[in-house]
Amino acid sequence: MTEITVLPQKIVNRKTVVLKSRLDPAMARLLGEKVKGKFFVRLGFLKPKPEEARIISVDKFYEPYITVGGKYVLDYCKKRAYAIKVDKEAQEIVIAGKKFRLLNPQKPSKTIKLEGEEHFHYEDEAYFILDRMGREVAPEKLPYAPSEEQPEKLAEISKKLREVKVTAEQEIDFLRSRIVNRPPDVDEITKEWFEVNERSIIYIPAYELTFQNVKTGEEAIVEIDGVTGKIIRYRKGWHNLL
Repeated sequence: MTEITVLPQKIVNRKTVVLKSRLDPAMARLLGEKVKGKFFVRLGFLKPKPEEARIISVDKFYEPYITVGGKYVLDYCKKRAYAIKVDKEAQEIVIAGKKFRLLNPQKPSKTIKLEGEEHFHYEDEAYFILDRMGREVAPEKLPYAPSEEQPEKLAEISKKLREVKVTAEQEIDFLRSRIVNRPPDVDEITKEWFEVNERSIIYIPAYELTFQNVKTGEEAIVEIDGVTGKIIRYRKGWHNLL
């Protein structure tokens, strides 16, 4: 059977959800003050003095995550031929008014060939979370918090949204690759249904704190989850003091 791309028969519109922050900038800065000594350790144990590490900026942003889910249903059949042994004295076999030719009439063991179809049903339903680059994310990585009632009207939020790099087509391709399962030896498809019934983009509030070692000029950037207060990611670099 010729392989054909399975296109979704139904695609729901994408919803936008913005979670409310539990941390304000002052709380984020306070968390940063508690951990800043960890970012400029030398030789594995030499920490800078408290006054040598300072926070030079606190910026709020919103990290997007994409949820996509759907359902796939397939009813299909495979054609089969069955060889059935019959009595060695039989001269002719009639089943439901149809005559069947003996395959080996001259041999002691006689058989007839029956052609039929085996019918199968397969379905799968699943939901996935992707980061803004299209990589799958474990559900437990997303924090739980109340959402803004009308996020599209919050001008402050719209300026701080990080860009989503995943297109709608890539979203659907990802879901299709996970739940669509058409066996290669299908002879006939009687029903095939693929739908995308869940599409959301969830924006998680977060803070980006930039630290600087005033003695060396080295900088470190830390991102803190605005809901849980946990460190999301951390990176270091060097900046020449002027």
